[in-house]
Order: sequence, then C-alpha cells, then structure tokens
Amino acid sequence: MAGAAPGGVPANPMQQASMAQQGALAGTAGAGTVAGTNLAAYQNPYTQQVIDASAADTLRNAQMGLNALGTQATRAGAFGGSRHGVAMGEMGRGVAQMLGQQAAGLRSQGFLNAQQMVQQDIQNRMNQAAQLANLGQQSFGYGQSIQQNLAQQGTAQQALQQALIDAAKGQFAGYQQAPVTGLGIMTQALGASPHGQTQTSQRQLGLMDYLTAGATIAGAFPSDVRLKTNIKITGKLESGLNTYSWDWNAEGQKLTGDKSSSGVIAQEVAEMFPEAVITGDHGYMMVDYSHPELRGVI
Repeated sequence: MAGAAPGGVPANPMQQASMAQQGALAGTAGAGTVAGTNLAAYQNPYTQQVIDASAADTLRNAQMGLNALGTQATRAGAFGGSRHGVAMGEMGRGVAQMLGQQAAGLRSQGFLNAQQMVQQDIQNRMNQAAQLANLGQQSFGYGQSIQQNLAQQGTAQQALQQALIDAAKGQFAGYQQAPVTGLGIMTQALGASPHGQTQTSQRQLGLMDYLTAGATIAGAFPSDVRLKTNIKITGKLESGLNTYSWDWNAEGQKLTGDKSSSGVIAQEVAEMFPEAVITGDHGYMMVDYSHPELRGVI
C-alpha cells in the first residue's frame, strides 16, 4: 500500500492518528454493557458437571439413609407400614429440597463469576480504547510538528529562490546597460565629450589613435611573432616564459609605429596563459600585459 511503512502501518502520522482514533471509538462502542452481553461464553463450562456430581453424592447418601431406615423398620416389625412410608416420604422431600438448593447455589455462583468476568473484559476494552486514543493524540501532535517544519522549510526555500531571482534580474539589468556603459568608455577613449555638455572637442583620428584606444581598452598590445625580426632572448620570468628584444618588420611598424621593442612573444604566452592572449581584428595575436604573470615586463 502506498504511503505505508513495513508491517502495514501508515507512514503519515495524520493517518496513524486517524486509525488510532477510529480504533478507540470502535473499542469503546464494542465494549458493551453487562446487561447486553451473552454470559454463556463466560460461565464455567463445568458448572453442570459439578451440579450433577453433587446431586449424585446427595442421592447416594439418601439411598444409604433409606437402606438404614428400612433396616430399622424391619427390626421394629414396621417395614412397609404407614410409619415406614411416612418416614420415607419425609426423607425424599428433604433430599429433593437439598438437591434444589445445591443446584441453585452452584448456578448462582457461576452467574456471579460470569458477571465479574464480563465486567473485567469490558474494563479491559475501555483501557485499550483509551490507550489507542492517547496514541492517536501523540501521532496527531507529531503530524502537526512535521507540517510546521515543512512549512518553515518551504518559506526558507521560497526566500532563497526569490533572492536568486532578484540577483539574476540585477545581473540581467547590468547586461542591458553594458552597451551604454561601453559606449561611454569608448567615447572617452576616442577623446569625444559625452552628451549633455555645451561644448565638444573633436579631432581627426589616425590609425594609431584607434589602435591605442583599442589597446587601452583591452589592455593588450600586438606581440605576434609574425610581426617581429631580429628576435633575441633577454631574460626569463618566474613562470618560465622568455623575454625578448626585437625589431618590428614592416607590418609590425604599420601597426605599432615603432622600429624596435621588447617583451614576450604572443605564441609562447598562449601556450601557458591563453587567457592573456587575444586576436585583434587585424588577424595578429595581442598580449594583455596587465595579466598577473606579465606585469612589469614592459
């Protein structure tokens, strides 16, 4: 059965409480009263045997008395006479009375014993019903505690989920504002004044101005080995990277405007610290010298 523990007991404490209460009511209703109880099942099954045995003893003693009375009547020469008959009648009446009293007493005692057994049985059932009611009340209390704990956990989880939703909304709002923020940074890098000022300052930008602006924003500079010539090792960093001096070839001079420089080679940096290398729109590799492992190289 679904929701039941081993042994057929419901795992839900509320169901346990309900079953216990139902059992208590059934036990109380089924306890009954002495007046409405069939006493046959409680009476001593040997009562009739006791009565029969007592009657047999009484009749045996009565027969012995009759025999003695006959002997006396014979000796007195009155056997079979009226006096003998009267004596026998009296003795028979006494025996019958004794038998009736014995049977009534035994049956009365058996009935009283049966009543006591019925009353004890009823009391036992009432005690069992009370115990079931107490167990039901305990299960109900356990169920209430469990429900309260579940409600508290649900409230805590709801608050946590709401906090996550709020954080995601804040992050999404930041993403929405990122183009505007980036445009402001680019505008400042290009030397243009932001909107809202009464005066603007503009100048004609050359190729080096755009490259310088891009390098400033990205923190990266061209360092592709394909742009270099006369490369010489000048040292070694703690990370194991070599440092070099070189002359820019014609393409390198176009991109940087310099004839010679020093630093690292982008291809070697990419092998150890790929996050510090990017490829520019011009197709050559650039090194982010702000990377922790490259600070102070230039």
